[in-house]
Amino acid sequence: MEDRNKNSSINKEINGDKTKIVKPQNRENTIKDIIDSNSKASAQNRNETATIVSQKQNSTALQDENDRREPLNEAKPTPDSLIGETIKNRYDIESLIGHGGLCDVYLAKDKILESTGADMPYVALKILQKEFASQPETARMLIREAQKTQKLSHPNIIRVYDFGVDGEVYFLVMEYVDGETLENLIQRSRPDGLKYQSTLSILNQTLDALSYAHSLGVIHADLKPANIILTSEGTVKLLDFGVSKTQQLKHDQYAAKRKVQDTDTLGYTPNYASLDILSGKDPRFNDDLFAFCCITYELLSCKHPYSRTPVNEALKKNIKVKKPANIPFSKWSLFSQVFTKGSAPSQLTAGRIKQHINKSRWPTYSGIAASLAICVGLAGVYQQQQVKISDLERALTSRGETIESSERLLNTLPENTKALIDNQQDLHPVIKAGFLRLYKPLLLGEFESQIDDVLNSDVTTFPNYDQIESILHQAQVYYPDSHKIEVLALDIQSSKHSTLLSIARQINSQLEKSVYTEQEGSKSIYDLKKELHQIHQAYPFTPSSLASEVFGQHLDTALQMRDAAALVTLIKVGDTFFAHTDEHKQNLAKSAALKDAVLEMKLYESAKESDTPLEFPAEAARILFQEEFEGLHHRLKQAKTTVTLDRLVKDINQLSANFPSGFQDINDLRFQTADKYLQFSDILLNKRKSKSARRAMKKANELLKRAEQESKQI
Repeated sequence: MEDRNKNSSINKEINGDKTKIVKPQNRENTIKDIIDSNSKASAQNRNETATIVSQKQNSTALQDENDRREPLNEAKPTPDSLIGETIKNRYDIESLIGHGGLCDVYLAKDKILESTGADMPYVALKILQKEFASQPETARMLIREAQKTQKLSHPNIIRVYDFGVDGEVYFLVMEYVDGETLENLIQRSRPDGLKYQSTLSILNQTLDALSYAHSLGVIHADLKPANIILTSEGTVKLLDFGVSKTQQLKHDQYAAKRKVQDTDTLGYTPNYASLDILSGKDPRFNDDLFAFCCITYELLSCKHPYSRTPVNEALKKNIKVKKPANIPFSKWSLFSQVFTKGSAPSQLTAGRIKQHINKSRWPTYSGIAASLAICVGLAGVYQQQQVKISDLERALTSRGETIESSERLLNTLPENTKALIDNQQDLHPVIKAGFLRLYKPLLLGEFESQIDDVLNSDVTTFPNYDQIESILHQAQVYYPDSHKIEVLALDIQSSKHSTLLSIARQINSQLEKSVYTEQEGSKSIYDLKKELHQIHQAYPFTPSSLASEVFGQHLDTALQMRDAAALVTLIKVGDTFFAHTDEHKQNLAKSAALKDAVLEMKLYESAKESDTPLEFPAEAARILFQEEFEGLHHRLKQAKTTVTLDRLVKDINQLSANFPSGFQDINDLRFQTADKYLQFSDILLNKRKSKSARRAMKKANELLKRAEQESKQI
């Protein structure tokens, strides 16, 4: 059951729809790598792989690729399968649960979640296939999907927790969802489709997700049934924002003047693409709404509105879209308008569609009442229009003053631009966009200069990555679509990760060699851990298995030898690096008690011959000799002959040399041994072995006498 549930998540099926991908013709040169030589090679690859691909070539190639796709719940390992591998020292890949045209989706166990005892330690890893890893366009699509989806925090949008690069593996970590795609649901609902009321929850949740994404300026651009998951609890999840576009809500004028979108790789599914997208226009919000109308039609009829024909071809063939039986007449007008034009009206929003599909039919008398109200209100229309005209005139005057003020702002010197943008919160978006566009090289140069200063600083051993990330965040506020900032942020993140791994390896190396104290010419393990946390406070350092084994051996030896000095060193190491290791918790607790006991006994021995002797530390002695006492008691319990008791008495006398005369624990052992002699004496008498019985009786009396004498000396 568990395996079945695992394989029924994230993109249940990818087959059926053909996705077109149009690569850009020009790309912006990547910035000079300031971290390591690997980034130089990456920049070279990005320039070499920039190509021009015709729409026909893309369609044919990806048609063949999609025809070979298999459903996610029947995914088979590819030749380059990563099953059994561990990504980023954290994610253990267990199975392949999806295979698409560009990426594979794996089920992975998050070792950190598992260590915290989480009920569900599984995540879904979306990994760029090996043949696309060296192509900047496809790798950047995966990065963009993570960045776009990470900022979309909504219950109906799949969560992306992390993304990055591990060697040559580009990956993102997604929420693991148990459910099925709407494509599966549509197939199961054939031939009649779902009832209207049954689909409302799905449609409302989908519209909520689109409304939220659109409010942040994010367009999905590839909405289709295979990209919408319905969980077993009835929750809708949108995924695959890999081809999404960002609509610059506050920078429309600036964005409109761009000659080319260098950083975008656009993908879409022709069967759900609007007439505008198919004609080559940039995606807009209403293109998502057109795809939503197609999905609604399929849910209610199990048929595509244009019989799986792209809308441009359907309109040429004059294909008429008929109303499905399951959709009410009062709701059909909106959908009919969309299907007739091949695109959603520009003024249409997700919120308006939701209001329309949920609106109840008004009773007949409400329409009559509304008509009467309109007639009554006509008398005041003229007066209201006059008031509106006056308001518009005042607004026009105010707008003119605003334009004059903006013209004065245009005379601002380039070096004062950033301060102007930061200080004037009410700066008009058109003016702000113009400044950003005009002085982009200057402003980006200032941010790069600040990063160079941090990297070249000799105040600390390692760069202050937190400060660099803060600078990059400021730069992204000004230029969220800058490819240069995006590449630089990825390089900084990779450098930070490499530095953390290097320090962790140094710590493990010293632990494996049992170098627990500072050595001349090298940093101590405590200094290294301090540096580790200075770079990343919450870095989850884990000692290697060899380091744990070596530490355990030293701790066992110190406990056996009762070496207080060694225990002091080992306890500090244990508390710092092995406090959460189950196999050492018991010995570390025992070591702390034993260390204190050894020190108390040494203090007692040192003061014994002085003028101020100390009282014998009985509790400390019991801790130190706990194993010996437990061993003697066990031997006494198992003794079957008087000969065994004789040897036991000898060992008790030998142990008593470590304690003052009359020590209670020694006397208890003697009393119990005497009692055992008496028991054996009774047994021997019953067997008529009087001589042996008398001998056992004599031994018992000697022990009792000695115990009583020493008790009186206390």
